[in-house]
Amino acid sequence: MHTQTTSRKRIKEDTVGDTGISELYSSYEACTLEDFRNKCISLIQESSGKKSTKDKFVNEVTKATSKEAMLFKVNNYLLAGQGFGV
Repeated sequence: MHTQTTSRKRIKEDTVGDTGISELYSSYEACTLEDFRNKCISLIQESSGKKSTKDKFVNEVTKATSKEAMLFKVNNYLLAGQGFGV
């Protein structure tokens, strides 16, 4: 799943930013599977992205069966919000 086709920022100011990525990785180490899923969904909902994109990624996180899969999806989502084409 691609989050964007170019590395141009999609929003002027990402509300989650580097802090969100730090929280994501800290939670990955410390949380259980379901707690991590809730943290991922929370980070997505707090972001400045479009509702349709958020809903798509929340759905992907909900379907994920491992923390690694959730980490990959949410990390890409957050990096795309900062202008990195992933």
